[in-house]
Amino acid sequence: MPTLLVCLSTDQLADLGRVREIASGYDVVRATGERVRDVLKDAEIALGFPPPALVAEAPRLRWLQSWSAGLDWLVEHEDFYPAAHPDLVVTSASGIHAVPIGEHVLAVLLAFSRRLPLALRDQRAKRWGGSEDYDGVFEWLCKRLVMVGAGSIGERVIELAGALGMSAVAVRASGAETPGALRTVTPEAMAGELAEADAVVAALPLTDATYRMLDAETFGALKPGALFVNVGRGETVDQYDLVEALRSGQIGAAALDVFDDEPLPASSPLWEMDNVILTPHVAGDSPQYARRALALFADNLRSWRAGDELRNRVDLAAGY
Repeated sequence: MPTLLVCLSTDQLADLGRVREIASGYDVVRATGERVRDVLKDAEIALGFPPPALVAEAPRLRWLQSWSAGLDWLVEHEDFYPAAHPDLVVTSASGIHAVPIGEHVLAVLLAFSRRLPLALRDQRAKRWGGSEDYDGVFEWLCKRLVMVGAGSIGERVIELAGALGMSAVAVRASGAETPGALRTVTPEAMAGELAEADAVVAALPLTDATYRMLDAETFGALKPGALFVNVGRGETVDQYDLVEALRSGQIGAAALDVFDDEPLPASSPLWEMDNVILTPHVAGDSPQYARRALALFADNLRSWRAGDELRNRVDLAAGY
């Protein structure tokens, strides 16, 4: 009986019995830590996060289904060498985060437009503010969104922004048409769109091409006072340049869910900025996460058994 290795903690996946139902005919084994090496050498399929350094040592491993959408944990790891396992199929969990992250983006955009951070500060201080404190409130109706990274998350953000009456321009490497967007441009043409942006939302994967892609030049091209939201990867942003843009007012406010270093160091000036909302990499959290991830895995396993193409197959050279 072939082995299916589950490299997920009980916190990440409590119901191992559901995996056994989906993968009848496989010996389903959960392993973490040092025990992974013993199981991985016999595994045909791995689900979750097997240690990157051990993947090349797994002679029978044919398919790895990641539990996350981003594959930087694997492809950017210094101990992972795709050339050592050229026939390995890797699939991501892309798509399952679109609903929670889309709602997170909508929440922070509305929080800024209605000055909710100020209201919460006043509430804690038991201070009754006046109308003059809320002179900065505004509506998103007829405002422009630039969505940098327009995969499933970006498409959902554009859909929700449209419900507020916003128009959107998408930025994606392929330049392929994006549903709901006025147009789609490549990163090389992004600067011209930023000058009209009232809000920029980034949902980029971490690759060699996207590392520090959003920097002083990018922020300088923005309409002054625009809002910035990052729900992709922290390393896609030059954090020093972002802080400077926030201090100068070039960026009016920012909502950040991802950072260079996580947890965010206490020394970071971002903690003290009133025009910043910080969340600890939780934008994609949802009680539906495991259900959606297992549904994707079940669909891919059916395709695997039938010899059909799998959903979300990753180009290991590109990183996504």
